[in-house]
Amino acid sequence: MTHGGSFGSPNEPPSPDFEGRACRRRPLPAMLLGMKRKSENEGAPHCAAMLAGLEGRASEAATLLRSQYQAMELKRLYRQGWLKRGIPLGQAESVADHSFCTALLALLLAGRPPFEGVDRDRALRMALIHELGEVYAGDITPVDGVSAGDKHALELASLERVLGDLPAGGELRLLWEDFEEGSSPEARFVRQLDRLEMGLQAAVYKAEGSVRMEEFFDSAERSLGDAFLRDILTEAIRP
Repeated sequence: MTHGGSFGSPNEPPSPDFEGRACRRRPLPAMLLGMKRKSENEGAPHCAAMLAGLEGRASEAATLLRSQYQAMELKRLYRQGWLKRGIPLGQAESVADHSFCTALLALLLAGRPPFEGVDRDRALRMALIHELGEVYAGDITPVDGVSAGDKHALELASLERVLGDLPAGGELRLLWEDFEEGSSPEARFVRQLDRLEMGLQAAVYKAEGSVRMEEFFDSAERSLGDAFLRDILTEAIRP
């Protein structure tokens, strides 16, 4: 497997991995999928240069760094739904922001009433990696015209590219697949937290004056099978 991805330069055409859609990332000279990416002077590193420096290195540390630098691209990938609803670039949540807050919810809730049957460590690991498939696939939304099967295939290919030769790569892939399928108690729990976090972020944007957030509240509520999680969302959006 080739490590490092195809981040390119401002004048290069997009890699075949990234053709066909126009998700937006925080501005950066290099682009994936035409998404705007956060500028280099706003704190997120240009990982392509770091990955190039690791080319040909086979140490365990280099293997870890290749995966870490690719995962760090999620700091610059905007959550596309917010941009489609007019959230300014300077306020838009990144995929890394979302993953962190979902993982924090897992840490706070898993293993405690009413979620005693959820393994906290497994749920936390799942929440942390559940969006790694978006590093190269981008944040595909329901209005992008991509089928569920194609979305899964794109994200799985992205995940495998990010995990590379990590010793824990096989375990993390199985964890990601479990999340996608929603087959375990932890997966069903984290899938709900994924939607709850979206609803909580929508509540923040609404409080800051953004409109058209109701569809996000409705979508989150429909996805929350647990009464306590619905109570959290209800409390968040209470006038």
